[in-house]
Amino acid sequence: MDDLQRVVGDYPAFLDRLLREVADEGFDLSDFSQMDHICYRIGTLEAYQSKKQELASVARLLAETQVNGRPIATFRLREPIRHGSWRIDAIELPAPKPGIETKEGLEHVEFVLYIDKEDFLQKYAHKQFDLKAADRGINPEIGYKLPSCGVKFHLLSLPAVVYLEHKLGLHDIRDGQ
Repeated sequence: MDDLQRVVGDYPAFLDRLLREVADEGFDLSDFSQMDHICYRIGTLEAYQSKKQELASVARLLAETQVNGRPIATFRLREPIRHGSWRIDAIELPAPKPGIETKEGLEHVEFVLYIDKEDFLQKYAHKQFDLKAADRGINPEIGYKLPSCGVKFHLLSLPAVVYLEHKLGLHDIRDGQ
């Protein structure tokens, strides 16, 4: 078991299942330029602080940004995950949403699109996407629920977004802005 598995669990099995489900749902994996990050959910603020310290043993904190009123920490892995043809450079650790019970563990991955958002939505118009963040800031988000977990689609990688938010002085991101 590598150090990252010790911190976040069996990510190879999680990624195998997720990629199988993405393909089974009819998505063309060649529509994605990158699987840029993996998300680890946490149940309490205390666990969030503890997991941030654990992640510091395998990754460098890039930023902690307020998104819809709660902190989300973004880490760049010291050793990227290499899974098949994919390379994952970052881990996202969102603090729990107030009043919402969250199961701890790996929850979703996010893909960067080769095509623009409108073309992607048109190509997969028969899909039931979560579009509540489809107009969010500099990196709109399209969500999709797979049988065992979630997947999200973006235009930019999370480390690039963190860089742009820092350069633009954006510290409090909200859906619809």
